[in-house]
Parts: sequence; C-alpha cells; structure tokens
Amino acid sequence: MDKKWILPACCIAAFLGLSLDTNSSFAQKPQKRGARFALQPAVETGPPESSGGDLWALTESELFNGALHRISIRMNQAVWERLHEDDKRNECREAAHAGWAHVRDFTFNDVTMKNVAIKVRDNNSRCVPRLQFSVSFDRAKGVYTRQGTEDWYEVNYDEQTGAAIKGRSLHGLQELGLRRSYNDSSSEYDSGNGMLAREFVATWASARTEDIARTTLRGPPTYRTAYALVEFQFCANDADNTCNNRIVRTYLIAEPLDRGFFKMRYDDEKPTFFSMIRGCALKPEKGNDGFTYRCLEPKYMDGIKTDEANAEDLLKAMARINGTEGLKTRLDAAASPSELDKVLDLDSIMNYAAFATTAGHWNSAYGNFNNDVLYFHPPSGKWKLIASDMDDTFDYDGAGGTARSYSYAEVANAPRILFDELFDTPELDAKFRKHLGKYLTALYGSNDSNSPLRNKILDARDRYIIKTNDELPSTEQQNIERAKEMIDYAKQRVRVLRNQPRPAGSEDPN
Repeated sequence: MDKKWILPACCIAAFLGLSLDTNSSFAQKPQKRGARFALQPAVETGPPESSGGDLWALTESELFNGALHRISIRMNQAVWERLHEDDKRNECREAAHAGWAHVRDFTFNDVTMKNVAIKVRDNNSRCVPRLQFSVSFDRAKGVYTRQGTEDWYEVNYDEQTGAAIKGRSLHGLQELGLRRSYNDSSSEYDSGNGMLAREFVATWASARTEDIARTTLRGPPTYRTAYALVEFQFCANDADNTCNNRIVRTYLIAEPLDRGFFKMRYDDEKPTFFSMIRGCALKPEKGNDGFTYRCLEPKYMDGIKTDEANAEDLLKAMARINGTEGLKTRLDAAASPSELDKVLDLDSIMNYAAFATTAGHWNSAYGNFNNDVLYFHPPSGKWKLIASDMDDTFDYDGAGGTARSYSYAEVANAPRILFDELFDTPELDAKFRKHLGKYLTALYGSNDSNSPLRNKILDARDRYIIKTNDELPSTEQQNIERAKEMIDYAKQRVRVLRNQPRPAGSEDPN
C-alpha cells in the first residue's frame, strides 16, 4: 500500500508563505538559543512554478487516494503538554494566538521528515482533550520548543537546515490538518457520535455537486479528507531517543483551504477569500449587515495572508465587500436574475445549497450563519461559496428533527443575504429545484436501499472504522452502529426533499 516518496521536480511547488502571529503566547519571553536539532538531508522541492494541475495530480495519487494512512509524530512531552496549556490559556477560543511547536520527527507512511511544526487548529471549538492540529512542513521561523519545566524558546535552525525546510512539502502540501470534531472530547463522545465518518462522507458528498454543474477547472471545490492512524510518541527531553510514552488515535487528514487549494482548482495564484466562522456571516440584523470584518474574516487578499492586526490590510479587504465595486454594492444594484448572475456564481451557490440541505450541514453559512468560505474568482468577476468544517452532518439539522425544507430557512430562523433572494425569485427557485433534483439522483439513484451515498457510508464503516478499531485501544474506538444512523438520516432526508410542495409559480423540478 505504501509508496516510496518520489517528488518529481515538475510537481512540487513552494507556493505558501506563512507568518508567525507575534501576539502568540508561544512568543512570550522567548529565549534565543543555538540550533539543537540535527541537520537533515535537503528535500527536492522542484521549481516554484509547478502548475495547479501537477499539484492536483500529485495530491490525489499520494494523499487522497483512498488509502488508510499511518502517521507517527515524535515530540517532547513538555511540548505536548504546552499545546494543551496554551489552548486553555487562550480561554478555549479561536487559535489565532496559538503558536507553532516543534515536532522532532513526522513520518507519513514511509516518508520521514525532521523538524516539522504543529499547532492547535484555528477554529472556534476549543479546549478538548483530543486537540485538532495544523501541521506545517515548510516552517523554519517562529517555531518554539521546550523540555521539562523550562520556558518556551524559539528553535534557531542553522542556515543549511533552514534552507532544507523552507519550501518543503509532503506530496504537494506545505500544510495539512489533523481533524477531529470538537465534539470528540472524550472516548464517550468518540464512540457515541462517529464524527470522523460524518465529515469523511460529507466531503465526498460535497464533491459530487460538481457532477451537476462544473464550477472549477479541476477537482471539486471542497477540501479532501483521508483516514489516518496517528501515533504520538513523547520524549522526556531532546536527548531521549526512546520515547516510549505513546498514544494512538484516529484522525482525518484534511486539505487546508489555502493558496494551494485555489491554485489547484482554479489556477488562481493570488486568491482572495473570506472565512465565515463568527456566526453572523450573510445575516442582516440591527447594527450589522453580515458584511462586517467580524462576520467575514479575510484570510487571503490577492494571494497574501491578511494580518488581522494591520488596519490597512483590513480596510483593503473589506473594500472588496463594501467598496464601490464590492460584493454588497453590486448585489444592491442587481435588479434581475441575469444581473445577479454577473455578481454571483449561481451554479456554485446552488451546488453549495443542494449539498448543505441534503447532508444536513446546518452549522454553516446556510444554516446558523457559521463556517464556510466566500471566494472571489477574478477571471469571471463572480463570488463563489465553498463548504468547510463539515463534521456536524448526516445526523440532525440543528435544534430539531430532519424534516427541514429544501430552502433550509427554518434552520437559519432569520433573514439571509444571498439565499433568501435565491428562493424568493421564482425563476431562480425553479432552477434550484431542478438542480437539487439532479443532485439527489446523483447521491441516491433510483434505489435508496442501494444508493451511492449508502454505499459510501458502508465503505467508510468497513474500510476505515472497523479496520482502525482493530488497532486502537477500546477508549479510542468508533461505534460502527453510527453508520446505520447516518443511513437512516439519509433515507429520511431524501423523502423530505423529494416530496415537498412547489411554491406558487415554480416549475416542476423533475
């Protein structure tokens, strides 16, 4: 199953530039020291101008290829403890101030790298024993470590070691996520909720929307996931090479929504996109039109990561929303579906809405005004929607039941920018219903008892959950009965969506 790590020069790009948050608690009273970590062989990274197509092919063949991957992470015990301490120190909130910690060795299948960086993943649901992580392979600055009870200090790599790290990738990714749901905070919840399978199936279902309407140059506009058994090995100090304190857990490898993501899908070298993780995006309410910085957090502007402490950066970013040629201004001026289509990629939004309502992606910009990404596509001049954080799916639609309408207005329970205009316009509403009908056919076919979606859920159970359970301690095993509950949810959902009455003036979607 494992392959040798062959990184052809045409396929690896050093395209992602990241910076350390200087407000990080990791950066409090840092101590500069000499390089303490062994020099590693230089890794061939290839030319920086590798195409999006080459990167897509490489990541598909080596990372998101259906295999159950195996990861080993070796770090000092004190580093592991500080990751949890730092999380709590930041009041269990978003990890904007969580810094990068030093990993001595990171092994992916048969590929081993030294001097990798790890931090608690940047999301709103925090302070759980099974932390989610971001892993960076090309970060040579702003990485901290410690041993015993000593304070943090920044790792100071020598010039040759730093050069070997910079631009390094794992099969085309400079960074990846190790995903657990925030609900997976104990073995009780791990076994009870089966969140990994829900997210794994949801990313697959989201990708199927591209079968209905193509919105990218290649690959679906959704982050890819893969199952991995992850062993953490903890060392007493830098000189300890035995590191016998070990734990094994299951994670999903998740593709980050970063510059590489947009390069692969759209050949966009300088993406501009906004994260909607504050629970108020696209929601008009008193004193807030859903288009503020707090609600639409700019992540990248013209290919450069936005510095939230830089007022000039934020003003420039928000001009894309509220400026004379910004999204809001153009939306306000659009008086017909054809004019709206010049502002929004309606196929992208309908793909997103069809997925969200079918999979029960209630924790979303479509449901509770939280999560997902708003992306500006320069060649077309249109805005697109991309789903993210899809762990709360195929289970329930927020507070109550599964009998939600295709418009999903009951979940939001408030006016919604973009979506209400879509469903309140008979022409667009009818177009969406046809779109949704095609998507349901793609997921369920003509036989619900043997549908592609059902088979994917069972595949996740048999190929990954059962297989990993055989190698996990009892406290880390997933409950395979949750697969049946996902199937039951899917059956209920398709019946609801196929049997909803048509609004007056709408055409038959079939």
